[in-house]
Amino acid sequence: MNNPFANFYRVPTSLELLDIAFSRAMKSSAQVSKNAPKILKARKKEIKRIQVAIKEIIDRILKIIKMVPIIEEIPEFYRELASLIVNTDELRLTLGKLNGILPILSKIEREYKTRIKKTEIPKEAVKYRREVFGRISSIINKQKHNLDYLNEIRGELRRIPSIDYEIPSIVIAGYPNVGKSSLVSLISTVKPEIQPYPFTTKKIIIGHHIVEKNYDKMKLQIIDTPGILDRPMSKRNKIELQAILALNLISDLIVFIFDPTPACGYDIDCQVDLYYEICNNFSKDGKIPIIIVLNKMDLANEEEVQFIKNKLNLNEDDFFLINALNGKNVKELLEFVINKLI
Repeated sequence: MNNPFANFYRVPTSLELLDIAFSRAMKSSAQVSKNAPKILKARKKEIKRIQVAIKEIIDRILKIIKMVPIIEEIPEFYRELASLIVNTDELRLTLGKLNGILPILSKIEREYKTRIKKTEIPKEAVKYRREVFGRISSIINKQKHNLDYLNEIRGELRRIPSIDYEIPSIVIAGYPNVGKSSLVSLISTVKPEIQPYPFTTKKIIIGHHIVEKNYDKMKLQIIDTPGILDRPMSKRNKIELQAILALNLISDLIVFIFDPTPACGYDIDCQVDLYYEICNNFSKDGKIPIIIVLNKMDLANEEEVQFIKNKLNLNEDDFFLINALNGKNVKELLEFVINKLI
């Protein structure tokens, strides 16, 4: 599905709300006979101005509230990601405060319509309308912080990647510089669909791969995880752990990449420890298959490959040896992944 926050557009400031409402109100005109008494004309004109101003503000605030999806009703993946960016309780409270001023505005409209209808002095009708505008200004100006807050968070929420729950998702994991992004680039054929999204200083990248099978086409989601799944769980903060939980909700298969050489800057023991932590913490009790890939076959010697095999107790059929830069054996890996998922 598309990001539920995709329609969370720019929120007007308190000053902009008031300017729009009062400008349209003052340009409005009430239908009244030219021969009507002066007091009747004044009543109609000022009541119309009050109605237009209040309706304009209520409509725009309702639009703001409706732009933000109800957190409890969106999929768990998006709830988790939204909670990484904002305090969802504060978001609910902010929207509640905006919603709370709507009946107050409606009450002011009713109150002053009654007053104006009873007045017999045209200048008094103008005075009442000015009082209404003053009260509206006071109410909206008190919402300045809430409106500004919504505008501050909307950009980050809109950048949450769109996830299709109907198609399989492949998560690419491993330490930095082992070749995750190179592999994703090779197997994600639809380049424009790659979307970067930051988790504070972290991000995921979602690409897609089109599979043609039995004269039919199917799309796979390829999820690169730079900064998310590249270090031990014990060293992660709460935000990173929550990001992993979010990814866990959508993954159907994990490709874990090892670099057998010293090139990535991380020794094999660290990579093996991370692999087992991913298995234990990210694989839904083993329900998500994990495919082991040894990258940089052009640089790795037999001893380095054998060392990882011994560490993980691997047979020849338990892993793929690839070169993510030139694509060596990547086709075979991709075919194996597709057969696992389809």
